[in-house]
Amino acid sequence: MVKTSIELISEQIGFDIAMSDDRVQADLLNGLGRGFNTLSPINRSTQISYLIQHLSPQAKQLIKEINDYLND
Repeated sequence: MVKTSIELISEQIGFDIAMSDDRVQADLLNGLGRGFNTLSPINRSTQISYLIQHLSPQAKQLIKEINDYLND
């Protein structure tokens, strides 16, 4: 698969956005959510199951912490 220039630097972009402010960080998550919501529920579930296989321990921890706030 040919990767776009954005795909090649996606991890670095994520790091840079993590060092930015809350609105930029929210924009990143909002864009990710918007993209995932264009998938059918079955495809979205499948994609998420693939995605989690590649997450670092730090990413998993961040998702858990965000989830804690969402469940309050």
